[in-house]
Amino acid sequence: MAETIRAFIAVELSDQIKETIRNFQEHLKPSGCDIAWVKPENVHLTLKFLGDVKMKMIPSVTETLANSCRDLRSFDMALTQPGVFPDLRHPRVVWIGLDDTEGKLGQLAGSLETALGNIGFKKEKRAFQAHITVGRIKSGKNIQRLSESLERYQLPAGIIQNIRSICLYKSVLTSSGSIYSILTSYSFSVSG
Repeated sequence: MAETIRAFIAVELSDQIKETIRNFQEHLKPSGCDIAWVKPENVHLTLKFLGDVKMKMIPSVTETLANSCRDLRSFDMALTQPGVFPDLRHPRVVWIGLDDTEGKLGQLAGSLETALGNIGFKKEKRAFQAHITVGRIKSGKNIQRLSESLERYQLPAGIIQNIRSICLYKSVLTSSGSIYSILTSYSFSVSG
């Protein structure tokens, strides 16, 4: 058995959102940009990337996550428009945003950051930004066409994700892409 696993904490997304992402990717593919697309079945909303975790730490992680969810109330998030990180001149990641105007998702990510920091995980330097990664740009090929495709695209209105649980995922890197599996999930105790 491996002594470490690559792990992260995320929200599993609805089939409707996965289909919306599939349609968005199909809209962008004709741009001819050099993008490694995230398979729609693999998309998720990452709250905290843990990296390589020693197996002996997993019980502490699971206890921390269970405690973090104990008093949480479920809430809804709406998809917003797509974008790129860091900017359109030098894009590296294509994403779809989530409306966090009430700050609930940011609060959840922040509380996980603090709780996991207390058991030894490195804290993220960047502020949390609610987004779903849909592709990683591998070169500058056809960036202008990608930019034009992004500007023309309008996500369908009213696509909502109910956030009522978080999952601890295991990630295995392979030559054909990452394979994700849910190790365990934690439901929020209070309905929204």
